[in-house]
Amino acid sequence: MIQKIQIPLLKDHHNHLSFYALLYDCLNLQAIKGKKDAMQLIMDYSSSNQNVSLVLGWNSSFYDLTREELENYPPVLIVNLSLHSMVMSPAAERMLKDDFPDMIENYRNPQWYEDHMPQVLVFLSEQAAPMEEKFRVFFEKLYQKGVYYIEEMQLPNERVFNVINASPFAGRTCLWASMAVYRALNPQIQGHIKGIKLFTDGALGSRSAAIKEPFLDNSKGYLLYTDESLYKALAEVASIKKEAAVHAIGELASAQVVRVVGQLRKAGIRFPGVRMEHCQFIGEETAAEAKNLGIVLSMQPNFSTDSIDYSDRLPKWYLENNNPFRMLIDQIGFLPGKDLIFGSDGMPHGAEAAIKASFFPPFPVQRLTVEEFTAGYCMPDKSYGTIEFEMDQRGLLSIKII
Repeated sequence: MIQKIQIPLLKDHHNHLSFYALLYDCLNLQAIKGKKDAMQLIMDYSSSNQNVSLVLGWNSSFYDLTREELENYPPVLIVNLSLHSMVMSPAAERMLKDDFPDMIENYRNPQWYEDHMPQVLVFLSEQAAPMEEKFRVFFEKLYQKGVYYIEEMQLPNERVFNVINASPFAGRTCLWASMAVYRALNPQIQGHIKGIKLFTDGALGSRSAAIKEPFLDNSKGYLLYTDESLYKALAEVASIKKEAAVHAIGELASAQVVRVVGQLRKAGIRFPGVRMEHCQFIGEETAAEAKNLGIVLSMQPNFSTDSIDYSDRLPKWYLENNNPFRMLIDQIGFLPGKDLIFGSDGMPHGAEAAIKASFFPPFPVQRLTVEEFTAGYCMPDKSYGTIEFEMDQRGLLSIKII
């Protein structure tokens, strides 16, 4: 039976607006699965640019890329799809080392990279000038993909703020920043910042997410904070009366966030709000305590496909328990649109991937209903625009933006 469904445009609760807008015209390898094809595209693209060329979307589950393989390439910087690792040609390192000595010296150290993730995103964003035209084009592309509103989880600097704030798109985003960036903003601009973003672990693409078991290659993810240092960092966020958005992919990371927020609550320290970002492998006990503490879960239905894309590195249990939406909703009582919200992290943008992953995921525990998807992922009504799609029991048949 074919269903014809209309829903409002998407409200993407987790993304990196500045990063993707400023770099939207870069070469993107997300759809390229063959290493030979990727290497040729990188060479062709970087040869036409006198400056450092940025390449996005490299999926390390398809193929590895090394600095040595780029020895004879022009200046090029290639960013992993997860954003949690990158590789540069030696020519790019030479071109960037005077302006970014710490980055060039340390970016190949996975622990350093994860410890400095906010600075890495700022560094990448600063490779392009913040022009309103780039944001205009990007918002147009988002609209064509069914996205109206997109949260900026990592504002890089005041220059980018000024471009966004003066643009017609200021009402279609809200801004989060690292504590370091927030402290560098003038007080008037600080008032526009919704909250502070922290990272407590890495990502699956870089095998640095804090999961209990080793990855299949015996590497181990890790926590970026001790409980004591995370307590201090979150207390600092509370002191400036801002919300906290805490990146936590592995179950060890989500358990740590919940544990430390509970300790802060017992000490009488309150926030305007706490969100946990991603929490792909959150367990029942941790989820129940998060619900009790009023923590909002900000998750990505498109990350359900990690159960396929990262089968080369994740133990079987993790493939089957990734994005456990049915447990969270049916057993713990999280309510989409209230304390369970959805976004894309730009991996990829748009309604088509979100709909496929939500209604036809790899495992039943990941499936959402149309009502749940609409409540957690859509604008309040269709006055902003409409997504119309057809599907049957086998999959998505068609989609268009009205």
